[in-house]
Amino acid sequence: MKRFSLLAALLLVAPPVFAQVPMTGRFVAEARCPGLQSIRKQTNPGDVATEPGVAYVLIGRNSEAATHYYVVIPDAEPPRRWVAVGCGRVETEGRASAAVREDPSSGGASERGIDALAKALGRASGVARTDDRGTPPSGDQRSGSGAYVLAANWHAAFCETRPRARDCRDGGEDGGFVLHGLWPQPRGNEYCDVAASTVASDKAGNWAALPAPELGRATRWALDSVMPGTEADLDRHQWIKHGSCYGTDAEEYFTDAVALLGKLNASPVGRLFATNVGTHLDAPAIRASFDSAFGKGAGQRVLIDCARDGDRRIIVELRISLAGTVAPDSDFGDLIGAAEPARGGCRGGIVDAAGWQ
Repeated sequence: MKRFSLLAALLLVAPPVFAQVPMTGRFVAEARCPGLQSIRKQTNPGDVATEPGVAYVLIGRNSEAATHYYVVIPDAEPPRRWVAVGCGRVETEGRASAAVREDPSSGGASERGIDALAKALGRASGVARTDDRGTPPSGDQRSGSGAYVLAANWHAAFCETRPRARDCRDGGEDGGFVLHGLWPQPRGNEYCDVAASTVASDKAGNWAALPAPELGRATRWALDSVMPGTEADLDRHQWIKHGSCYGTDAEEYFTDAVALLGKLNASPVGRLFATNVGTHLDAPAIRASFDSAFGKGAGQRVLIDCARDGDRRIIVELRISLAGTVAPDSDFGDLIGAAEPARGGCRGGIVDAAGWQ
């Protein structure tokens, strides 16, 4: 702590900082991520990396919708480095904030920040994906049709329907969509190469007995921040039932899912919901928002799922059809546009507020 205070004091007399948005406080690393001297050139003299659990003096971020924080890494030369936002958390005056929810204008996760995290961890689409032996996966390891459904949940509404769920003690969240799952299609493409006893446990709802997906610290932290259901072992259920058919390991499956959820929340659709909490949105308005954000016809590829809550109809989930190769930097509009139109769904409902209504 003494060393941290000394560094903070030295910064007060240091030369001007070139971060676009100045910040104060500290950055607490959650994973080993490269400390870049230049974001654009991706240079990292000395192959410097953050250490999980270590706090670094925070200087600023590269934009309002940040992809990187500017921090001081004492043993580096030069010591001031850029670190992807998803690699840790910011603590300012005793308060901590999740970096994946840094962008206040979006009502949810920063799409650019999610992409920066994936790139920092070596999982951007520009980096070849390999298995444990360093062999790139073949194309047929993905869902046979290359089709998926992203299930984006409105958590406050879900909690109205499941008030006893462990992640609903406070009545749920209403700051943006949260992750339910990423489901390879067609429907029924489930439980790939999963032991019968594990399938039985999952179908019985005994999710705590399921094996936990193997995730790195940064991915685990990012997933927990966008999937409240991890408190109820939803991640285990999603991995066993759907992720087992995705054709990759759990690390890549959840990285892709988190990135897609981030793109939704960072879009005009995410802002539409975040700015209309407590009011009614009809299906045509939601579909028009998708068309505006992701291209003509995108809204027809979204199933709007609702539920009755007393005399109210509330929007519980959006199920967005996708087709193509999913990666953290895939174009969300292209994935939606390539999919088949969705069928069914409700005519609209209330965007539920957090807490019990």
